[in-house]
Amino acid sequence: MFQSNDNNNLESPQNNDSAKNFDQIDANISAKNVAVRKQQIANIFVKLIAIGLAVGAVLGSGAYYLLHKFGMTKKPNQFKQERIEPEVQSEKSLPDVQALPIIPKSNQA
Repeated sequence: MFQSNDNNNLESPQNNDSAKNFDQIDANISAKNVAVRKQQIANIFVKLIAIGLAVGAVLGSGAYYLLHKFGMTKKPNQFKQERIEPEVQSEKSLPDVQALPIIPKSNQA
């Protein structure tokens, strides 16, 4: 059967060089570098919030426009009322002329 090379049950010496390097890296950090890095991170955070708000405002206004354009912001009973209103308006229009108007004849011809 296949055995992998990464057998954790075997006793093997661990490499502790990473802990030594970690101590050397932290020794070079000064309070000034920490303050500068903190300010940079704060600026990035503020920029990300501003960009998110701007993108959200554009997408929100676009969605609002599209919802109104397609009439999806109306209540369901308003749709029924719009269907009924054209029928009522056609009944209220001027009555059709049933006969031709009488034009008086003039004797000038």
